[in-house]
Amino acid sequence: MERGLVEAFGDYEEFKESGDVESPEEFEQLWKEYYPEETKWYIFKTSKFRDEKFFYLNEKLFCIIQEKDPPSNQNASVSVDYELFINWLQERILVEISKLRQNPKAYNSYIQQNLSWTKRFGRILRKDFWDISGDNAIRPDRNLGEENIKKLKVFVEAVKTGSTPQFQEMTANMFFRMCEICYDANGYFKNAEESFTPREKYLNMSDGRDAGLRNIDGDSPEAFYEWYHSSERMGAHPWEICRGGNSTHISLFIAEVQNKWEICLAGSSIVRVEETVRMAVALFENKILFQLSNAEEIVPMVTGNDFIGIVPDGIFPRYCHSLFPKEDNIIDFMNLGFDKEIIPKIIEKTYWYPLEEITLFA
Repeated sequence: MERGLVEAFGDYEEFKESGDVESPEEFEQLWKEYYPEETKWYIFKTSKFRDEKFFYLNEKLFCIIQEKDPPSNQNASVSVDYELFINWLQERILVEISKLRQNPKAYNSYIQQNLSWTKRFGRILRKDFWDISGDNAIRPDRNLGEENIKKLKVFVEAVKTGSTPQFQEMTANMFFRMCEICYDANGYFKNAEESFTPREKYLNMSDGRDAGLRNIDGDSPEAFYEWYHSSERMGAHPWEICRGGNSTHISLFIAEVQNKWEICLAGSSIVRVEETVRMAVALFENKILFQLSNAEEIVPMVTGNDFIGIVPDGIFPRYCHSLFPKEDNIIDFMNLGFDKEIIPKIIEKTYWYPLEEITLFA
């Protein structure tokens, strides 16, 4: 969609009277600040359920129309605006379909050459992104140091060659002690004015929805077994040992497998991975048997040798694993961003996945 004329932005005299601008040049500059791109690309989708049609722009639902009855709205002007927009959109779609039908090769070539980078999928080497971002980059390699990264690699290799680590029995206090090792590795309580027990540290740092784990006999394997198999755990988050968002918390999972207990540490978000690595190294040095979730991806992440997946700006950059080839091992995602100074550098260093060819169904 083309930006259009400056006259469509507003009335210069009104902007001048309100004090927003003092000259036609300032008015035009303001217009370009609001609409910097000469051409704006949108992802348009439709779907149908029963007698309703749904219209989406950039993955957001903006209109629902019933086939039997005309759209209604208490605000008549809004209904008129939607009707005008839908009519205009229908005309544009027919024009585009006509172009595609007349010359599919030329149409796809145009899309390949002109589609905005903000609407494409790509991948960039993390080291390249660090270089481009400069001081604003999150650098777990520098914060962890060579020694911790070396220990992490030793642990990951050791787990590769060994069997799944298991405990014969488990208690609440054993779990709280593992949590304490993780907390102390990151110095969460080093400046505390009072000392805390492992259980108290867990209560301070965890999600809080422990389903009564704090109240059972801490030294009893039987009590832990009964609690684990009780209905109290349904919907709870006892393993979220460092609270955070859906993708930014750290968990220490415990699972019973064939009458034995398996431990798994998970936390691969780029904003928490440094903490996770310190925890993994500390557990390993304390001879705690556990698995590290996404270990094969975390090692290259903290050394800058993995890829960051770039998704179109209409897609929230979380849980996008299925949108990229499995062999690329991408677990961290981002949009192209809004920093005009570095976007061209990111575009240049990014591998952009080929676009799917557009075809018409018979």
